[in-house]
Amino acid sequence: MPYARPLHGLMASVLLTTAAVASEPATPGPDLTAREVVDIQLQALSDNDSPTPDAGIEQVWAFAHPDNRSVTGPLPRFKRMLKGPGYGVLINHASAEIITLDEGRGRALYRVRVRDCDGGFYRFRWRLERASLDAGEAWMTTGVTPARDTGEQML
Repeated sequence: MPYARPLHGLMASVLLTTAAVASEPATPGPDLTAREVVDIQLQALSDNDSPTPDAGIEQVWAFAHPDNRSVTGPLPRFKRMLKGPGYGVLINHASAEIITLDEGRGRALYRVRVRDCDGGFYRFRWRLERASLDAGEAWMTTGVTPARDTGEQML
């Protein structure tokens, strides 16, 4: 099933095209906005096992803020957490919608609504902060709340 989400302008189209043909995972850098980072992570999780098993989770890990990694890592533990009850609906989800709640001063917060592969809808809060990397200041995920069932169902 194709990945569906609202597109915002040319950049969103370019991002989708790039993600579809890229053979290498995206990496954090100063050229990506906070919203693009969330989009990259959701896109990767929507097809988690492409091109290799758990490649989507590994893409999310690449954008995990160092403070987040210290709490949720190492990677094998992070994989188990994402496949667990609080986050498992993100794996191979059918679609996602990103709503901006706050952007500014080195922090960003988004509400993400995901439709899982069974048609149920779940809500998350995705928090990001700027991190200093060798490549420059980059947006990275500091936290994602566990899934909250919205009670909606698409049949």
